[in-house]
Amino acid sequence: MSIRKEDAYQHVLCMDIREDSLRYGIYKKSSGELVKHNQINFQAFERDHINSLLTDEELKYDYSSYVLTAGGARSTLIPVDLFNHSKADEIFKLNFSEPLDNLDYNRIPELGIVNIYELPLWIKSLFVIRFPRVKIVHPVTVILKGVFKQSTFSPKIHIHIEKDSFYLLITDKGKLQYYNRFDQASIADMVYHILFVLEQKEMDQKKMDVMLYGVPANWDKKDEVQGFFANPIKIADKKEQAEHFVLSNQLLCV
Repeated sequence: MSIRKEDAYQHVLCMDIREDSLRYGIYKKSSGELVKHNQINFQAFERDHINSLLTDEELKYDYSSYVLTAGGARSTLIPVDLFNHSKADEIFKLNFSEPLDNLDYNRIPELGIVNIYELPLWIKSLFVIRFPRVKIVHPVTVILKGVFKQSTFSPKIHIHIEKDSFYLLITDKGKLQYYNRFDQASIADMVYHILFVLEQKEMDQKKMDVMLYGVPANWDKKDEVQGFFANPIKIADKKEQAEHFVLSNQLLCV
C-alpha cells in the first residue's frame, strides 16, 4: 500500500536502524494502523553509504512526527533519582568497560527510570539533518514502553528476538523485575540464558506467561522454543505487536 504526499501530515514515520539495514513503517496517527513497511539493506554500516540509500520517495514527505530507534548493544537502566545526581559516563562505566562510544539517554517517566546507551554521533547527525524533527530513542526504550502498555500484573517473561541476540524482560505486579540483553547463536543459547536467569532469581516458569516479540505469529522455531516452557508461548497475531513490535510501539514515543 502506498501513501499520497498530501496525506503524509496525518501519518508518523517510524524508522529502526541496525548494522545491516534500515526498516521503516508509515503509520496512521489516528489509529496506529501500518500503511506501509519497507526495508533498505546496507553493504556497509557507514554514513555516506547509508545516506546514499535513503532515496525512497516516501522518505521525502512531510509527516506529523518522525521517530528513529538507534543505538548500540550496550545500554543500562537506572532509577531517575540516581540519574539526576550522577553523570551518565560514570554510571555507564560501572557496567561496561572502556572505550565508550558517544552516550545518550532516554527518560521513561512512567517507569521512573532512565535508559543510558551508546549512540554513534554520525547516526545522530545523519538523521537529524535528513529529518530535522526526528526523535531518537533506543530500542530498549520502545520495548519497555510496548511491554508496559500491556497488563503486567501477573508474572510474565518477555523475549524480543533479534538477528543474533535477544532482550529478556521479566515483569510482575506492574513492575520491571529484570532486564538484560544476550547474544545468541541458536535457540539452545537463548533458552539456556533464560532458564539460568529464572533459576538465579528463584522464579517458577510454570507460573509465568511467555511472550515473544520480533518474530511473526507463524515463526518456524516457535515449537522448538515451546518445548522448554510449561505454559503456551504467546505471539500476537497482528504484525504491529509481533515482528513489527519495535516500529509500531515507537508511536508511544510521539
